[in-house]
Amino acid sequence: FRPKSYLKPRTLEEALSLLGDHGGSAKILAGGTDLLVEKPGGVECLIDVSSLPLDYIREEGKGLRIGALTTIESINGSDILTGPFQVLTEASNLFGHRNVRNLATIGGNLCSSVPSADMAAPLMVLDSSAHIASLRGERTVPLEEFFVFVRENALEEDEMLIEVQVPPQPTRIGTAFEKIGRTSVDIALVNVAVRLTRGEDGICRDIRIALGSVAPTPMRCPRAEGLLREKELDEALIDEAAQAVSEEIRPISDVRSSAEYRRDASRVLAKRCILRALERAKGGQD
Repeated sequence: FRPKSYLKPRTLEEALSLLGDHGGSAKILAGGTDLLVEKPGGVECLIDVSSLPLDYIREEGKGLRIGALTTIESINGSDILTGPFQVLTEASNLFGHRNVRNLATIGGNLCSSVPSADMAAPLMVLDSSAHIASLRGERTVPLEEFFVFVRENALEEDEMLIEVQVPPQPTRIGTAFEKIGRTSVDIALVNVAVRLTRGEDGICRDIRIALGSVAPTPMRCPRAEGLLREKELDEALIDEAAQAVSEEIRPISDVRSSAEYRRDASRVLAKRCILRALERAKGGQD
């Protein structure tokens, strides 16, 4: 890993111009917690974007805009992320060690596009989108379509993720996040996020279940969701849905965990998240 040049643009336009000039030989450097550990081959140029004004969490109507350079620790300590957005603080609180959270950015976590990315699942259940820019213009991609494969995403060589957009959330919802790793500060063996919408009559009107580290990309579980949607939830039905989650995922065995363990952990964590999201939806999540 021996880049030939290090560039630090002062403006977004300058950063996009450099990306356009250097193409696939350049890598964006933000917090560096993934790039400087992975050290991919073929990198001739580092473009340090850490000085760009993309570190913010802003309310947009009843939704959110989160700059790509916002650190995980900033998310963890944000007073804005309440109610259904609490799932983001839950995920950030379980994101590695504080030393890492102070450097790692939400944009870097998503753009690394590793299956275990902790911020992906909670953002997916909130129906978030990635706002992307290049000199050719800007576009917005639903986060579910952003991830393509392990360490592959929808970004073209001259594009940069500049913002995560979270739409207004329905009323009467609850959210929850769970994660298990080899240690409390390790990357996820499994992570799970849930958003549940409960009607006035007690029926589950809608639900989102997303997992990480159980497939080549963070994924939703539509079959498990379908078992719960428009139903009155009881423990037996939630158990059935949690079992469906463990059957829908596509885990592998690696040095950190066996596929069988990931299936069992997914079932347990999915049930915990569904139960907690349901309880929060009953009371109105604070």
